[in-house]
Amino acid sequence: MQLYDQLPEQPFTGREPSQWDNDSRVKLRASRVHEHIIGHGEADPQQVEEIVQSGGNRGLFTVLRGIDWALAHINPFTPAFDHGKLAWLAARYAETGRLNHGAPEAEGALLPRCSYPGRPRGTRDKSGFFGLHRVTAESWVKVRHERIMPRHQPHFRPDQEIPVGCAPLLETFDEIRLDFTERDGESVYTLVPVESGSLRKRITSVIDRLDDSEARIAVIPEATLTDELLSYWKDAAYSTAGRHKPLRWLLVGSGPLGGDDPPPNRAVLLDRWTKHDLLIQDKLAGFTLTAEQASEWNVPDRPVNGSAAEYITRGSAITVGESSLGRLAIVICEDLNQSVGWEREAVACGISHLLVPIFSKPIIRFRWEQIASERQIANLGAWLIIANSLVVQRAMETKPQNNEWYTCLIAGPGDPDRTRYRYDLQFGLAKAGDDLAETLSKEDLALPAVRTAVFHDRWLGGGRKDAT
Repeated sequence: MQLYDQLPEQPFTGREPSQWDNDSRVKLRASRVHEHIIGHGEADPQQVEEIVQSGGNRGLFTVLRGIDWALAHINPFTPAFDHGKLAWLAARYAETGRLNHGAPEAEGALLPRCSYPGRPRGTRDKSGFFGLHRVTAESWVKVRHERIMPRHQPHFRPDQEIPVGCAPLLETFDEIRLDFTERDGESVYTLVPVESGSLRKRITSVIDRLDDSEARIAVIPEATLTDELLSYWKDAAYSTAGRHKPLRWLLVGSGPLGGDDPPPNRAVLLDRWTKHDLLIQDKLAGFTLTAEQASEWNVPDRPVNGSAAEYITRGSAITVGESSLGRLAIVICEDLNQSVGWEREAVACGISHLLVPIFSKPIIRFRWEQIASERQIANLGAWLIIANSLVVQRAMETKPQNNEWYTCLIAGPGDPDRTRYRYDLQFGLAKAGDDLAETLSKEDLALPAVRTAVFHDRWLGGGRKDAT
C-alpha cells in the first residue's frame, strides 16, 4: 500500500506505464519479486529497495507488479488459487474481508479485485493495471465495510450463474399510504405500505413461489417494508427454510424503519437460515415527486405546493458486503440515478453487485434504469438487480407504447474478454404481486440470472506468463 501510494498518478496520463508493462526486464524482475513472496510468504526488503532505487517510478511499478502477481494466489474470485506460504494473509482476508491490518502508515484498505470495468480495455488509469484495490483513507471513511461470514452465505464459485427471483409484491395504490404535508415550509411526502392480512398472505406466497423456483437470491422493491413486516418476513422465511431449498438471501424491500422522525428509507438483506441482517442500507438521495409525475402516475393525492420532497433521514455512507457472491452494495431507486453520492467509493472498492429496489413507473427499454445500469457496468463491471412493484403501472392511464413494460432488470457485462461495449440485459415481467419476474431465454420463459464475481488476470494486459 505504501509503495502504491508512492507511485505518482502523472505517468498514467500517458503511455509510459504501458511501455513498462511490456518491457521484458520489468517482467523478469517482477517475476523474481513474485517468486520470493510465494517461496517465503513475504517480500525481500533488500530486493525491493534495490529495484526501486535503480528504477524510480518504473522500479515502483515493477515491485508492485510482482506483489500483485503473488497476491493473486489468494484472490478467492479467481478460477484457481493456491495459498501456499501466504495462508496467513488468506486467513486475514477470510476473517476481516481485507488484506491489510489497518496500520497507521497505510490507512484505508487493500481488497482483492473481483470485477473489472465492462468496457473495452485500452487507456487505463493507475488502478487498472493491478488486480487489487487500494482504497484511500478518504474513501474508506465513507464506506461501511462488512464481512459476510461463511455461516451466513452460500458458497458460490467464481463466475457461477445464479437465478434471481424478483416479485413486485405491491399491486395498487390501495396498498400504499402516500401522505403529503408541509414541513419547515416545504411540501414533503411519506410512502409506507399498508399492513394487512392479505399482504402478509402475499408475502408467504412469494416465499413459497421462490422455494418452488431455482432462485437463490430474491429482491423485493422499494416502499414495501415496515418494522412489523420485516419481522414477518424473517419469521416466514426462517420457518420454511430447508437445506434442500436453494433460496438463501432475500432483500425484503425498503421502507421507513425505526423510530426516527423523519425515518430512513432503509433496505435490508436477510439470511433466511438465521434471520441475520446481512446488509442494511439507508437511502442516500431523496426523490422529489413533481406535479407532472404525480399526474402521469395517477397518484391518488397531490403535492401541497407543486412538488414534494421525500421525507426521510438520508444515509451518510454506502454499506459494502464482502461475500463469495462478490462485493455487494444496495442502492435504493433515486440513489442509482444520483450516483455522485456513492459512485467514487464504489469504484474505489470494486463493487461487483448492486441490489436496487425501486418505486417507479414501469421499467421500459432505454429509460433511466437501463442508462444508469450501463454506466455502472462500464465503470465497475458490476451486475445490477433492479426490482419494481406494479403500483404505478396499474394506476397509469397512459400505458407504455406497444404495452412493452417490465418489473425487473438484471444487467451485467456482456463481453467477458472486455474487447467491446456489450451489456447483458435481462428484462423480466411479473403480472401479479406474488409472481416472479421471468425473462425470455432461448425461446423459453425463465428466471433472470446474475453471474458471481470473477477476476481474470488477462484483463490487466501483460502477465507473468510472458516473463522471460
